[in-house]
Amino acid sequence: MPSKMSLFNKELMLQMGRSTGWISVIYLLGLLFVLPIRILLILYSDSDNFLYYQSRNNLFQYDYEIQVFLIAIAPVILAVFLFRFLHVKQAADLMHSLPLKRSRIFHHYALTGMVLLILPVAIVTGIVYIMHFTYDLGSLFTIHDLLYWSGTVIVITLLLYIASVFVGIMTGISVVQAVLAYVFLFFPIGITVLLSYNLKILLYGFPGDFFLNRQLEKLSPITFVTVLESRAFQWKDAVLYIVMTLVLYGLSLFFYKKRNLESASEAIAFPKLRSVFKYGTAFCFMLLGGSYFNDVSFKNLGWTLFGYGIGAGIGYFAAEMVLLKTWRVFTRIKGLVVYLAVIAFLVVGVQALGFYENRIPKQNDIKNVLLTDNPNFYMRYDGFYGDVFDPKPMKEPENIDAVLKLHKQILANKKVNQQENNKADRDFFIVYELKNGQKEVRQYRVMTRLYEDFYKPIYESKEFKMTSKEIYMMSEKKVKYLQIRANGPLNKVVTLSTPEDVRQALSLLKEDVLAETYDDHMYYTNGGAFIQFNVGKEQSVVLDYMPTYVKFTNWLKEKEMLEQARLTAADISHVVVAKGDFSEINDSDLGLESAIEKSKNALKITDKGQIEQVLEKAGSNPRHEYAAVVYYNGGNFKEIMFFDEEHVPEFIKNHFK
Repeated sequence: MPSKMSLFNKELMLQMGRSTGWISVIYLLGLLFVLPIRILLILYSDSDNFLYYQSRNNLFQYDYEIQVFLIAIAPVILAVFLFRFLHVKQAADLMHSLPLKRSRIFHHYALTGMVLLILPVAIVTGIVYIMHFTYDLGSLFTIHDLLYWSGTVIVITLLLYIASVFVGIMTGISVVQAVLAYVFLFFPIGITVLLSYNLKILLYGFPGDFFLNRQLEKLSPITFVTVLESRAFQWKDAVLYIVMTLVLYGLSLFFYKKRNLESASEAIAFPKLRSVFKYGTAFCFMLLGGSYFNDVSFKNLGWTLFGYGIGAGIGYFAAEMVLLKTWRVFTRIKGLVVYLAVIAFLVVGVQALGFYENRIPKQNDIKNVLLTDNPNFYMRYDGFYGDVFDPKPMKEPENIDAVLKLHKQILANKKVNQQENNKADRDFFIVYELKNGQKEVRQYRVMTRLYEDFYKPIYESKEFKMTSKEIYMMSEKKVKYLQIRANGPLNKVVTLSTPEDVRQALSLLKEDVLAETYDDHMYYTNGGAFIQFNVGKEQSVVLDYMPTYVKFTNWLKEKEMLEQARLTAADISHVVVAKGDFSEINDSDLGLESAIEKSKNALKITDKGQIEQVLEKAGSNPRHEYAAVVYYNGGNFKEIMFFDEEHVPEFIKNHFK
């Protein structure tokens, strides 16, 4: 009569429980501390503490740092200890001498590890569930919050565990498994950051910031864990993680069946993967070295190339040491030389061809174009950036043509832009949407003054303002109230909250912004006062209050609010004006003040009428010919302002003739 074999071997599972169950117990104790015990402490603590946790909206906000630590550490450590038998030759020989197929051995270990991770979460969930009804904790969290917490923890920890198991199959040393498990888990986000930064170095116009602002934390379960306190783990995230867990489980089983027992104690268990590991490590360290030296040398090409070379060398020899388990590897240089030669050939070839850098779409192929100085608009963070903050593309042929001319001029000035990179003060971020559905994205760091003739007609066009200025993306229904605040220490503020006031203010400001010229925008930005629109959900839009906003200013004057909305001569004690080049002086107020006060033929102004002219005509650019220290009443607060030849009051100009 044939003997029957159960699906699970009880003795094997008991042995695994005895050897690794302690990890599950510690994990359970940690979870008990951060939820059930923490909830009891909240219940029996002072009322302020209870009210604080009432404002929390998910259970990850309870001792969140400890939760992150447990979730990130427990699955990896469990995988390392559970599959340690693969890395010790005697244990591997003994395990595989049992009358069990390899697939059954793998399933026993892998599934047991899953149970050891799920069980603590289930126990804690059950305890908190009972406490919820026993202590009436509905004001702290709901059952939905509890299930969301437990489901999220289980899904993420299972992925971390299986990823660590997969790495354990690939290696033959437990310590290497632990290190490579975290390398593997961080790899997607790490390689994305390194590639984005280095392509931005090597390819002129590559939009590195575009890729670095697209929710990178989602690329790794480890980094996703660190934002669960404020980010939602959505269904699509859960489905993706479950699919990845199943795929890695299948790959782990496949490679486990192919693995040789003799690979125990080898850093990489599969010979064909050793070259991948060696040159992959060299590549990653090369990118890291180039990024570091490019940053610390202020984008010096020579130091950047040195960084690539030294980084590749460190990565190559470090990988060789791990693979050969000795430090005597520095004579094995042939592979490194070949690798560097191939990389150099590829980089030089791409640079010489210039097929990426010089490619500009034809106007007939362009559906629309978006021009902005902020690539962060592509970032989405649970709706924090909503329709109010999103610039829109332009469709008018005149504006598309103007952007193309600007783009061509930037390419023509490539060498100048790269040489003067440290003096650049603006990002041009261009997105072409083509009629075939594709997108061309470019980003350039330039000096604004070199492109004013090209950018000015774009900025002054109605379509550009309507699609890029936040004030045109709000309706009065969204604005709860608006405040006009004067700069300085006087706390001068006017609040408009009635629907009619909001409607009129918004309407007049839209007219003033539409009439605003590029020169006025550049001259008056960051001066005088600002207007803040509250649009709900802790969102706001801030607009500089320009002296050129005539219609809005006259309206405030009619309502007798103007004096309280901005600085006036009555707020100022005196002003000291000097003429000269102050752009190279340390831009701290103390350094500029001293330079202006000690300037030859400095003008001190105390007349209130003249001070009013100063406040109306002052700008904020230190490159202008005139500089002024404005001293406030009743204290030591002061402010630095500037004038160009066009805007400086006539009496100041006459003084310095």
